[in-house]
Amino acid sequence: MIDEARVKETLSTSELCPGMFVSDLDRPWLGTPFLIQGFLIEDEQQIAELQRCCRSVVVDRSRSVGEQAKARGAHFRFKPSEPAPRRVAVEEYVQADQATPDDFPAICRVLRTRSTAGRRFPRPPVVNPVDGQSRLEPEMLYSAPIVDDIKRTLEAIRNSSDLEGGGKIEQIGELVGELAEGVSRNPDAVLWLTRLKSTDQYSYDHAVDVSVHLMVFGRFLNLAADMVEKLGLVGMMQDIGKVDIPRDVLNKPDQLTAEEYALIQSHVASSLEMLRKQPAFDAEMLEIVAGHHERYDGSGYPSRLQGEKISLHAELAGMLDAYCAMTRNRCYNSGVSHQRALEALIGSRGSKFRAALVDQFIQSMGLYPVGTLVELNSGEVAVVIQQNRVRRLQPRVLVILAADKSIERYPRTLDLMMNPANALGETYRILRSLPPDAYGIDPRELYLA
Repeated sequence: MIDEARVKETLSTSELCPGMFVSDLDRPWLGTPFLIQGFLIEDEQQIAELQRCCRSVVVDRSRSVGEQAKARGAHFRFKPSEPAPRRVAVEEYVQADQATPDDFPAICRVLRTRSTAGRRFPRPPVVNPVDGQSRLEPEMLYSAPIVDDIKRTLEAIRNSSDLEGGGKIEQIGELVGELAEGVSRNPDAVLWLTRLKSTDQYSYDHAVDVSVHLMVFGRFLNLAADMVEKLGLVGMMQDIGKVDIPRDVLNKPDQLTAEEYALIQSHVASSLEMLRKQPAFDAEMLEIVAGHHERYDGSGYPSRLQGEKISLHAELAGMLDAYCAMTRNRCYNSGVSHQRALEALIGSRGSKFRAALVDQFIQSMGLYPVGTLVELNSGEVAVVIQQNRVRRLQPRVLVILAADKSIERYPRTLDLMMNPANALGETYRILRSLPPDAYGIDPRELYLA
């Protein structure tokens, strides 16, 4: 393991230089000019802004670049309990890197069209000791069978009359635990899987969506690993009570009557009744289930709780439930892009959800969430396939349209962090984000989102 205390150091803002990665401030991020929590210092202007609002900051040498990362090797220390030197892990990582092709489109096609349920790899992908992440493609291949097994188990639960037979909840809990490990290794890979493994059954897709997004956000907030796993299990099961509601009410395209809306609201009580009998659900988790439809301004249900009376974790579950619902097609409305869903959350900032939580979630998703269509300065159109933890404006992208907006028959990936040059000799950069149907794009055909 890397000793984080030796990788990070607190410096006076008078000691800062371009190339340093600022991971924390001596004051809350909210209220500072910096919209993104954690960023690479690019120029003297950013240093001046830091000096105006902070006396000291925490610099992460493992994520710094150039001269500021020179001491990186000296800052890595290994705990006495680790008998093997880190060099072995690095070699394993290189071997895995060579063994697995970086063919994102091909892997997407395979995972989209084939079930991987029950097919497990003998060991998880190797984590790069420098950035603490597994590579995107190997993680997708490894975690795909877990997602398929979860959906198969969810279907078995929803088709049964109760939750007691066969230990299905315990099985779901074990699978969520495995998925939480995948989120820890590479959150972008697991986010992609929620799209690639989508079905025509909203309830299953939504449950997995909420579970994964809760775990990704919980990880971003540095919640304890057991709490992240609890959130994942709650997200998977918090709407289980809807099995008691007739499908014609759940899928009604027209406005609900007062009686039908009351029936929809009753699923919270039904979920609690079912889950109270499960050993995997403790009092803290049941409180989250009970409060995930409450809203900060008191407009939620079933108890119309307000403000701090709603637990933090319940509000997290409610916010992610709302966000994920907006991005999926349903019989009565079409899903919106992830950026449009983020804009909707911004509109509910300080009303439906507390402002600080909305701000933190936007930071966790990045300026260009995974799956966002972007136009490059070359005129080409690409989709964001992986965030860049150091330079948020330079993600890894998949080019799907040429400069003349014709379809790329052989899509290629670009890591904008590596400053690749386009045909004009200019360094690639993102000009703007695009709506999901820009230039007549069908996301399902072009990048299987």
